[in-house]
Amino acid sequence: MNDFISVIEDLIQLFQELIYIEQSKLEAAAKNRITHVEDCMNREQAAILKLRGLDKKRETCQEQLGCKDYTFQQILSKTSGAEHNQLKKLFDSLTHHVRQFQEINESARSMIEINLHMINKEINNSQDVITTEKAKWEGLL
Repeated sequence: MNDFISVIEDLIQLFQELIYIEQSKLEAAAKNRITHVEDCMNREQAAILKLRGLDKKRETCQEQLGCKDYTFQQILSKTSGAEHNQLKKLFDSLTHHVRQFQEINESARSMIEINLHMINKEINNSQDVITTEKAKWEGLL
């Protein structure tokens, strides 16, 4: 059980890091700091690889505990006393951090989509101006 608890603690810490990265990405997107957004996305990709590794560790630990494919609630139902309280606290914390990450991630995604829309609109407007100017000059040549 100690290995499982350790993995859950590592997952919580990783989601805290992901929240920080996502918050930085959101702020950078709001300020149109494209290179900083890219840097955040690279750090995010590295963290996601780490997340995959931790999730595999979690699955292995659950299997060793005889809880393969169990939800956290099902695992809690098999525990009692101090162990139950510790796991409940950890599961609640992990759930909170995952939800917080998802909310910030969605906000960052929306901000980036809005910025891309604005960029596309500017590109289309500038192309319209170029086409108009080209048509004026073609008649003179």
